[in-house]
Amino acid sequence: MLKRGGRLLLWRWRRNPLRRRSDVAEAWLGVAAAALLLLAVPALGVATAAVAEHSALDEARGLHRTTARLVGDAPEPTPVRFSVLATDDRVSAIVRWTTPSGTSRSGPASVAAGSRAGSPATVWLDDAGRNHPAPPTPAQARTQAAALGAAAGAGAGVLVLGGWWVARVRLEVRRSARWDHDWAEFNSHRGHRHA
Repeated sequence: MLKRGGRLLLWRWRRNPLRRRSDVAEAWLGVAAAALLLLAVPALGVATAAVAEHSALDEARGLHRTTARLVGDAPEPTPVRFSVLATDDRVSAIVRWTTPSGTSRSGPASVAAGSRAGSPATVWLDDAGRNHPAPPTPAQARTQAAALGAAAGAGAGVLVLGGWWVARVRLEVRRSARWDHDWAEFNSHRGHRHA
């Protein structure tokens, strides 16, 4: 007999006149939840991370960088009070660039704070010459994908555990109602002798 800490293990699968179908159902729900937590949740996290990294790197492939010139002086950085984190010395300013077709365009770009008009700035353009934010580096894409994969795996794990818990509660409510019904039936016949 398998025992641990005074509790009989695997009792829901053993033949027992007191074992109910709901006990067996609860045991199988536990097995299914454990299998999902051990196999499906990590696989979902890894797949999500792979897709996110591939998507971020694909986005970067469609862009090319070019040099633009600052139209006006860039603003000074805004002082941050009580900041524990290092402040970024980049600000948004209007820059002008020439598209591959020779057309001059302007738009916002991230530049060093305090830069003077005419200073060079790097902008990322798509094939149509439109300005885009700088794409992530491979290391940034990998880090972001890992975080997204971990979040997806954790979310799926919470859903699995939540579903398992809800199913157990519903089974317990059914068992309790069945127990009340059986007890009431037993109690109604108690004390009445039939000849």
